[in-house]
Formats: sequence, C-alpha cells, structure tokens
Amino acid sequence: MKQMAKSTRQARRWFAGGVIVTTALTLFSGCETDLRTDSATPDPIGRRRAEHIAVTRLSQDDGATTRPSGTPTDPIALSDGTPPAPLADVRLQIPDPLNAKEVTREVLDRELAESTFTDGDRERFRKEGEERIDEILKRVAQIKRDKQINMSLNEAIRKALEHSYLIQVQTYNPAIAATQIVEAEAQFDAIYYARFNYNKQDRPSSSQLTGTKSDTRLIDTGVRKLLSTGTTVSAGYNFTRSESNLVFATLNPAYFNQFTVEFRQPFLRGFGLDFNRAQIELSRLDRHASLERLRRDVRETIFNVEQAYWSLWQARRRVTVTARLIADIQRILRFFEGRLEAGMDVYKVQVNLTRSRLDQREFAFVQQRSEVKNAEDALKSLINDPALNLSQDIEIIPTDVPTMEPLVIDQLGEVTAGLTYRAELNEAKVAIEQAQIGIGVAKNRALPRLDLLFRYIVDGLGPNADKAFSQLGEHDFHEYVVSVDFEWPIGNRGPEAALRRARLQQAQAIASHKVTIENVVTEVKRAIRDLQTSFDQIGPSYRAAKASEDQLRAIQQRQETRSPPNLEVELNAHEALAQARDALVQVLANYNVGLVNLERRKGTLLKYNNIIIQGADEEDAMDRVTPRVVGSE
Repeated sequence: MKQMAKSTRQARRWFAGGVIVTTALTLFSGCETDLRTDSATPDPIGRRRAEHIAVTRLSQDDGATTRPSGTPTDPIALSDGTPPAPLADVRLQIPDPLNAKEVTREVLDRELAESTFTDGDRERFRKEGEERIDEILKRVAQIKRDKQINMSLNEAIRKALEHSYLIQVQTYNPAIAATQIVEAEAQFDAIYYARFNYNKQDRPSSSQLTGTKSDTRLIDTGVRKLLSTGTTVSAGYNFTRSESNLVFATLNPAYFNQFTVEFRQPFLRGFGLDFNRAQIELSRLDRHASLERLRRDVRETIFNVEQAYWSLWQARRRVTVTARLIADIQRILRFFEGRLEAGMDVYKVQVNLTRSRLDQREFAFVQQRSEVKNAEDALKSLINDPALNLSQDIEIIPTDVPTMEPLVIDQLGEVTAGLTYRAELNEAKVAIEQAQIGIGVAKNRALPRLDLLFRYIVDGLGPNADKAFSQLGEHDFHEYVVSVDFEWPIGNRGPEAALRRARLQQAQAIASHKVTIENVVTEVKRAIRDLQTSFDQIGPSYRAAKASEDQLRAIQQRQETRSPPNLEVELNAHEALAQARDALVQVLANYNVGLVNLERRKGTLLKYNNIIIQGADEEDAMDRVTPRVVGSE
C-alpha cells in the first residue's frame, strides 16, 4: 500500500510538472501569427509607365517617350510633333517685368532695323521708343520690392514639403496609427498581477464554533495571458496567514498556500484568430488609410503650389502687357496734347477718347498690380517657409519657363494609371477590407457563449510558511475544476442588428468604391481634354498676337492723319494686341497647370516630382513620416 501511495504521488507530481511547464510555455511563447496577407501588387505595366513619365519629365529627353510594351493604347496626338510657337518670339511678346527693359529695347532695335525711315524720322522714332521704355519701366517698377527672391518651381515644391503646415498635420497620422497597432497587439502581452489583503475582525459571536477575533493576511500574485485563439491562460500563487481565538482551531496561526493553473477556452463567441486579431488588422488598415490620405494631401498641396507658381508667373506678365499698352496710349495722348497746345488741327474729342482709354487701362493696371501681390501671398501661404514671412514685403520672381513641348497621350493608359494609383481608390479599398473584418467580428459576437474552464490547484498547509510551502511542493493535495458556461440572449436581437449594420456598411463601402472609380475615370478624361484644349490654344493665341502686332504696325504706317475714326482704329488695334498677349499668357499657364493636373488626377504627381514618403514602409515605427524629393538634401 505504501508503494502504491508513493507511485500515486509521483504520478501527481509528473502531471503537475507537465501542467506547469505547458502553462509557462504558453504564457511566454508567441502565438500571435500575423494572418494579414500582403495586398495585391500593383500592375507592373502601370508602375513602369508612371516611373517612365517621371524620368521623361526630369530628363526632357524626346527619346525617352517610348511607351512600355503591353500598355493598352488609345493615343491622342496633341500636335504633329512641332512646338506651337517659337520660345524666343513668345518671350518678346510676354516678358517678365524683370526683363522688360532688355526685351522692349530688343523690340525697338528690331523695328529700327526693319524700317525704311529717313535719318530724321529714325532718330525721332528712337527717341519716342526710349521714352516708351522709360514709361514701361516706371509702371513695372510699382511691383518691385527691396527684397527679391528668385524661385524655381522645384525649389517651391521642396520648400512646401519641408514647411507646409497642411502636410505636417497629416504626417503625424501614420505614427498615431502605428501606436494603435502596438496598442492592439498589447492585448496579447502577458500581464503580471499582485494583490495584498489584510482583514482584522473583532466582533461578538453567538456560537463557540465561531471565533470573535480573527486576523487574516492574503497575498495573491501570478501571470495571465490572452492567446490569439481566444484562450486565457493564467498561473498564480496564493498565500494566506490566518489567526483567530477559536478554541477548536488545530493550527493557530495557520499558513495556507495554493498554486493555481487555469485555462479558459471559448468555443463559439470569442473563438478564433480572425476575431481576436481583428483590432490589430483594423489598426493596420487605419495606418494604411492614413498614408493614403497623406499622399492625397501632399498631392493636392503640390498641385496647389504649382498652380500658384504659374498664377504668379501669369500675373507678372500681365502687368508687363498692360504697362506696354499704357505706354503706347500715353504716347498717343502726348501727341494730341502737344498739337492741341500748338493750336493745330486736333479736336477735343480725340484727346478725350484717348484719355478715356488710358484711364480704363490705368484701372485695369491697379487691379493687376494687386493680383501680383495676391499671387505671391498665395504661394507663401502654401509654402509656409519661415524665410518668406507673410508680414514681410518680399517679391518672388519665378525663374522657370513654361513648356510648350507637344505630347502624345495614351488615353487608356492614363485612365489605367489613375485606377491604379489614385489614393482615393486605395482608401476605398481599405474601407471595404475594414467592413469585411467588421462582418467577421459581428458574426462572432452573434454566436452563443460556450466556454470551457479547466483549473488545476495544488494546496499546502502548515503551522508556518516554510512547512506550508514544503507541503505544497509534495503535491499531496490537489483540486481539479472543469466547468462549461453557456449563454445566449433570447431573441439575440442586439448582435443580429450589429451584424446587419456591418453588412450594410460593407455594401456602402463597395458602392462608394464604385463611385470613386467613376469619378477617377471622369476626372482623368476631363484632365486630358483640358490639356489638349490648352495646347491647341497656344498656336492660335501666339499667331493672334503676331497678327495683331503686324496689323498695328501696318495701321501706324499707312495712316496719314489721326482723325477720330482712324484714332479709334489705332486704339482698338493696341487693345487687341494687349488682349491677344493676355490670352497667350493665359493659355501657357493653363497648359503647364494642365500637365500637372493630369498627373494629379492619375495619382502619379508624387512620382512625377520624384517625391517619396520616408518611413511609410516602417509599419511598427511610431515616428512621424516625412515626404521629400529624392536626391534633395
């Protein structure tokens, strides 16, 4: 019998040791396998094409415009391959105020070289031309400030990436979402707990079997851990010292300790990797969505910067165009006023008509002068560079020259690129994935609760702590607890409603994705049409300006007198020339904005400008991501 009892104790010890080892391995081993599959790799053809566009834009290499093989084609040729206007002639038509002096002098020298004036007429024409140049310079000097900054488009983009407040706000969101991923993963971390309780009682008793005084001290400590399957594992140690004035107490004080191992496993509600890791996956998708929102905001900010840059370029040249017109009208007015003072054949109606036209142009010039400063402030507010404080009066001089190079656009390829790279579509896909996870969670919560509990306890008792712990180590006293818990709300209306809501949200996300697809296709096609329209307008605008200039020169050469009808014709010719030049400025700005707008609508504007989001691939990094131009320091 003694041998049998000894064998039983050894078996119990082995069993207890196995339970303890299994619990320890479970508590400290990693069971959180990442179930999230990698998202689908973007179409390699579309990726190569977008990278190819960026290389083409940076290199301006005509040979680099070969379309990658395999891309769907629906080509639209914007021209026969020749620029719509010579850049040198465009520069003479619409110079920047900074270059107004040299351009107007170059025009004057060209007119003198092409003229057939006599020596006297030539000298008079040169003198009037010099006076006209002085008038133009006085006008354009009104937008000049003491502090000037030459700025290229690439420099404006780089400054915006570094300093834009709008971009900085969004760069924190991925880091915030990364902290939420860690927070969701932390639910599977092992938790250490400890509790101390002291209870002293002194109260009357109606029976000799109950003491009137007691002193109890309890220490409870252990570790518990939630596994990704839904299992909760815990291992704890409980130590109690109790003392009382009960006369029948065998041990007083008594020391009692327990070692407890517990497993709780749900089989329906709360079971499974998908359910228990759902919050981790949702947090990861939130970070992905925040990155897409960041890309969208960077894209929009860069587009706004480029649009503001070309708006400033346009506003400055409109000032020069109007200044040249005012100088021409002032020359005519001085001619009439001189003849009127000399008592020659000049009518007051001629002077009043000329002065009226001059005042109208003066009115327009004041507005255009204000538009230059408004454009500068708009660019400053987008860049937010500390060196370009809005409170300081700083003149920004755009140094980039607008492009007029012809393009061949692949309409189907552009639409395909838009459907691949637009951040809004990626956000919509993330919303669908999140809705799908929400359905899985709602389905699990709609199940009944069926939990299995297993608890194994080893006890030890003694007159002191040492003997109580020694008895615990002998594994002579054991407790086993097995329980099954079942729970199901009658009718289950709440969880079923939650499941229905999750399915509706998924349907809503799918419908939103379809709407986004339609919007992307429409916006890309409209951007192509706008770009084509702007390009097609460059040639006619330039030719109109040249024709108006030739017409004005012809009118001035063949008119013998400036009678009121002839004066009206000449003034109209001057204004027609200014309007043609304004239109040329407008279409050149529209074409360059249209180029950027097409990349914006395709979602490839960041690639177009070689911009990357540094830190975007570091999912566990809780630092702020930073957009920057590749190659910039």
